[in-house]
Parts: sequence; structure tokens; C-alpha cells
Amino acid sequence: MKELLKLLSDKKLTISFAESMTGGALSTSLTKHNGASKAFKGAVIAYSNEVKVNVLNVLKETIINKSVVSKEVAIEMVEGLKKIINSDISLSITGNAGPTLEKNTSEFKCYISVLYQNKLYNYEEKFKTNNRNKNINNIIKNVKNIVYNLVLWYNHKGI
Repeated sequence: MKELLKLLSDKKLTISFAESMTGGALSTSLTKHNGASKAFKGAVIAYSNEVKVNVLNVLKETIINKSVVSKEVAIEMVEGLKKIINSDISLSITGNAGPTLEKNTSEFKCYISVLYQNKLYNYEEKFKTNNRNKNINNIIKNVKNIVYNLVLWYNHKGI
């Protein structure tokens, strides 16, 4: 995450997170590095559905109809985050890291939504194991790569 933090700082970009599955681990992975305040604006740890609904304005119907582990919930989370914390990059993550499955789910996976340059990017990651810590650590690495590559791609395009 240190490389991502440097890139964001160099480009004068800010980032914020709406974390469910990672429970704050994503924010911690960034803020443990010196200078994080230059890029990191903040996070909402929306571990419970109550916080997703009451803070991030995720619709109860979306959770009921699509499952809390869904692309639709990730999108509503990132849209709600953007209204609360106006950063250049807004990112949400919801999923099931294991070892047990959530209601209405049949596999261990997560969804990531990113708002950057007024565009929405969605990612689905499936886990090969039900090892909670391993899955959370792997997804933090994947998030770093997703954001890093988005920033580099936009910079390369001159946008």
C-alpha cells in the first residue's frame, strides 16, 4: 500500500473507503504508512446492514433481493460514500471472506465498486478458500492493484 499512497500523493489524489467485508483492514493498510493524511480522507466501516442502510443509504430492498454480497450493494455503498466523503477516488467492498457463508450466497466472494473520474468500475473476486484472514489480505492486495492501475491508466491517457 505504500506504493499506492505515494502514487496518490504524487498525483494529488484523495481516496475514501466504504468497507464491509474487510472491517477496516483496508483503511489500516493505508494509514499505517507515514503521510497517509495527504491522500486518505476517511472511511465508513459498514459491517452491519444497519450501517449500510442508515449511513450509506443502501436500500433494504437491495439487500433482501440481491443479497448483502452483491454488485448492487457495492454500487449503492460507493454512491452513498461519495455523498458523505467527497474524494477523488471512492471505493466500496462487500463480501464473504469465510469461514461460513452469508444468507443467499453459495460461495466465498466479494464485490468492489470504484468511482473515479465520474466513472463506475465494478469487480468481482472469488476466493478459493474459506480462510478469512488469507482472503481479506488477498483482497487488500487486489484493491491496491485495481486503484494503482486505474490511476496509471488515466494518467497515461492524459485524462
